Amino acid sequence: MQKSPDEIRVELIKLIEETLPVFPKLSQRLSEMNRWIARKKSGLLMSKPHILQLLEELITDATFWFEVQLLPDEDRESEFAQLSPTEKYWYKYLFPAWINETDPKIYIWKQKLMAGEFEKSDASLIEKICQEIENFGGDTFNPYIADLSMATDLIASGMKELPLCVQLTSVRDSLNQTKQAEWLSTLKYWGIKRGVFINFNPTLNQVELNISQNVLQYSDHIEDNCYPVIKIDR
Repeated sequence: MQKSPDEIRVELIKLIEETLPVFPKLSQRLSEMNRWIARKKSGLLMSKPHILQLLEELITDATFWFEVQLLPDEDRESEFAQLSPTEKYWYKYLFPAWINETDPKIYIWKQKLMAGEFEKSDASLIEKICQEIENFGGDTFNPYIADLSMATDLIASGMKELPLCVQLTSVRDSLNQTKQAEWLSTLKYWGIKRGVFINFNPTLNQVELNISQNVLQYSDHIEDNCYPVIKIDR
């Protein structure tokens, strides 16, 4: 059950105060998100479920990361070892990067989310792709922040448990080159060493199955600093 805006505000402020003395960068990032909603009425926020889902997920991620960082090294590694390969990649590498580095996209996506211009229209397709990958023995994770800031619709891994950042698009060819360039620039900015850009035809039968098989293949076989672009149109 989704939490109310007031519950989210309370939890966010509490976490800001708890993290400030130990991890000021995390506290600053959470404060930035808190300022984003500080003057918005609860009724308005209730009409924007994507914002509430994002904030709930952020609180969960930040709480876990904060608590794990307080553990002795051996216990911390033990906690990470219990995570799936994609979760470990997120909490050990990408989420800390988002905490500590400047996010060039945050101003843009905050505006779009508040204006209702980000609707996650591909959410059901991504869910089906993730399910197919997991049915084949792979692993997936799709954090909001990875989608919004890191040009990553989902993080996947196959039998070798090597995380791969996946960007999906169905845009026409005339726009594709620009999106590919932006995608590659974003991945390199965040230090993401393995990614695949998939341009697909959404009208194809079983397109999610085709995508999932390609993701698993690339996850197991591409080297670091490889960013293949593939097209699935038949």
